[in-house]
Amino acid sequence: MEVKINIHTIQYNEYGETDNIKVNATGTLYEKKDNTYVVYKENQDNQETTTSIKIEDDKVTIRRFGETNSTMTFKENDVTKSNYLTPQGMFIIEVKTNKLNINMKENIEVDIDYNIEIMDMFKGRNLIKLNICK
Repeated sequence: MEVKINIHTIQYNEYGETDNIKVNATGTLYEKKDNTYVVYKENQDNQETTTSIKIEDDKVTIRRFGETNSTMTFKENDVTKSNYLTPQGMFIIEVKTNKLNINMKENIEVDIDYNIEIMDMFKGRNLIKLNICK
């Protein structure tokens, strides 16, 4: 099923600076083994990235494939580590999910509040608001 995807991310770095990122895309939603999947493509600087979002009862996994490859898993009060592969090399990402709200009504709404650390290079807090309109 084709869906409209709106993602608003607010990033707070360790110095108190903020960055707003908004993504609006059209993608595909499907159900598989009691989980919901949303897949969409983005073009940025002539580089295509495919993003897959897996929504489970109490967990969300976001995978990105393209110029950069990453997998981030969000489960409330959990800490996860994953690889972040970029043209500059591989980095380890640590994510601590502070809060995760999943609303699976007619339109899907997901709110994620998490702390992120990329090795010793970056520390911050991100808020993601994801809306999927059927």
